[in-house]
Amino acid sequence: MPFRRFKTYLLAAAISAGSAFSIASPAQAQFGAQAGFADSFRPEFLDRDMPLFVEILKLEDWQRPIVEVLLQDYMMSFESGVDDVKNKMRALQGQIGNARPDTVMALILEPLEDWDTERTALGALFLNNVRAQLTGDQISRWPRFERTLRREKELPKGELMGESVDLYTLIRTMRFPYETEEGLDPLLVEYELSLDSALSMRAAKIASLQEQIKDAMSAMDFEGGLRATDQIMSARVLVRRVQDEHIEKISAALPSELGEQFRRAALLDGYPRAFRPTPIPRLIESIRSLTDLSETQVTQIDDIEADFSLRLENLEFKIVEAYRTHEPGESREKVQRMIDRRNGKTMDRVTSLADQLIAKKNDLVEETRRRILAILSPEQTGSIPGNGSKSSRVPVLDGVELDENGIAKQKTRTLAPGKNNRNRPMFKSPGGARKEGSGSGGARSLDPTGPGKGGKSSDRD
Repeated sequence: MPFRRFKTYLLAAAISAGSAFSIASPAQAQFGAQAGFADSFRPEFLDRDMPLFVEILKLEDWQRPIVEVLLQDYMMSFESGVDDVKNKMRALQGQIGNARPDTVMALILEPLEDWDTERTALGALFLNNVRAQLTGDQISRWPRFERTLRREKELPKGELMGESVDLYTLIRTMRFPYETEEGLDPLLVEYELSLDSALSMRAAKIASLQEQIKDAMSAMDFEGGLRATDQIMSARVLVRRVQDEHIEKISAALPSELGEQFRRAALLDGYPRAFRPTPIPRLIESIRSLTDLSETQVTQIDDIEADFSLRLENLEFKIVEAYRTHEPGESREKVQRMIDRRNGKTMDRVTSLADQLIAKKNDLVEETRRRILAILSPEQTGSIPGNGSKSSRVPVLDGVELDENGIAKQKTRTLAPGKNNRNRPMFKSPGGARKEGSGSGGARSLDPTGPGKGGKSSDRD
């Protein structure tokens, strides 16, 4: 494809995607993603945010229609602004066709920079108009509203494992006794303030570095882009540190059994790849239902199950620690490898420590399955519920055919779950259920001190 046509293709891709960094080189795209450029084309406020305004600000019935109209005006203005940016980018086709390669990104980013200023002003105007409708008591709730709003908007923007877990929603989901939740209030206030500070710092850091990253993208200054994204990554690590610290603090403040349940659920929500479910529990449950198991076989199954649980838990927490230690540096390493390949260097494939440990977890599953099936007779193996014909000697578990040794004929892939990965975990974590529900337009869990705790309310400034 001639370079002139290729540049036109890039601009068309940028317009259709609504994001300049989507058409950049992989290294440039990594910089754009770190800077949060995708937010430029996402409205900051949507219809589904109305319950937040109502619940936290305690809007009166007469105020709700006014805020709804203000919200609709904001959304229409935002949509109009996005259309205007796309039209400006389409108008650049003639210039880009004749531009030097090193100026293409600068031309595309120019209308985005103007739109970012306008977009920020639209959001500020909307909030100021809402505030103008409030009474004195409602204005006193504004600081808490801002913290809740920031948590709702900023938490989903995390990129690191453990960065986006919502401990408020998790506590509400687990439905602890009222007295237990009430005892957590001081810790939740501490968590709210610490998390808000970390999220504010992360947002400010991303905003302050956008110009530097845009300049790096335009000039193809990869080292400059890496320095900027390193600073953003440090802010992300701080958010995750707040999350990890308060998981431990809240777990320690709960009764022993509830504390372990909460800790496990929080880590599962924050580090889903470490805790992907295995087929072993269901296999053992199916085997226990067999009526012709001998006492010796039952004892062997008990021993295998206990050994598996201990080794699995050890591996899962090693995976969590691997993410905590190594994941922040992987983004830089990925870009550096892209740069090296671009410069003609031959690069060997690198497997992260977390992926190595996940592979060991899969090996443990296969080893345990083999051990379990080895103690059964061929007739018992064929009688396992869900295996189809009782005469079959090739067991099938959860739709996966096993070989004669009880090993899955197709190994489970260990790719990171993501938008483009169809092998993401199929279970729903507490946080995953929350994120799905947030788009339905219904009311969301905003704070454990709200109506969900027996109607108790607490205005925190």
